[in-house]
Amino acid sequence: MRDFRLAKATKPSQLSSRADRALALLYEINKLLSSIGIREHFIDAEWSNTDPNFPDLSILLEGQRDVTLVVTISVRRSDVERRVKDFIDMAQSYDNIQPCLVPGNPAYLSPHEVCKNSIKLMEEHAKTIRRAYDGVMYLGCEKIEKASARIAELFNATLFYVYKRSKLKEYFSLSNERFAAIYTPVIVDGLNEAAKSYIARRLGLNNFDGNFTKHAIDEYVLSLTNDCIHVLKCFRRQYATLVIHPFSNFTSEIEKVFGKIRALIELW
Repeated sequence: MRDFRLAKATKPSQLSSRADRALALLYEINKLLSSIGIREHFIDAEWSNTDPNFPDLSILLEGQRDVTLVVTISVRRSDVERRVKDFIDMAQSYDNIQPCLVPGNPAYLSPHEVCKNSIKLMEEHAKTIRRAYDGVMYLGCEKIEKASARIAELFNATLFYVYKRSKLKEYFSLSNERFAAIYTPVIVDGLNEAAKSYIARRLGLNNFDGNFTKHAIDEYVLSLTNDCIHVLKCFRRQYATLVIHPFSNFTSEIEKVFGKIRALIELW
């Protein structure tokens, strides 16, 4: 084993439509992660009206100093300059916050934003952040893997991939012995509606009946059965963080998922 870590990813819009309630639930998840020894919590960028404002995250940063918040910033969104500035301001006060620049899923962007050059913007905002911040910075890679790898070399950044089983070897090759993080949706007891919607979106399906081949499921989500052991072994041989998205925001389910992963790891 090299340096293998576990982290958690959370989509704020799936917590609550009310900003105050979503923030309270983020705090509860963060508190759980602290208690079970998970040291990184990725806050996934979605729509501008559902993402927490950076100053509002101070309650998490102060409440659980041992958990680092990795806040994704969508470079094609119209509010990117404000969010980059807010991150830089927050990083001057807290050492447990890190940025993750991502191209942004078209589902969360306006038609105008989708047309922007994500590679150019990734490099531009990585440069802006590096002028003021020398800590860990992540760069999202979805559909721009080689360009992100080039930018990561320029700015000493960590590559952040979206799980696709058939491309794992390519991901680690592009990382070139550097640390990599991989956003990995996981299931324990079969597909729920959120998992089905996710797989359909990755397959590019607008209408679906929820029936997927085993190959499609295995390609886009990690099923925590004995079949996943060789995938976990692949991660453990790398410098990698497995960023878990469990398709549930109940703290009991989150704890169950991390417990299951740790139990599987201990089998070897």
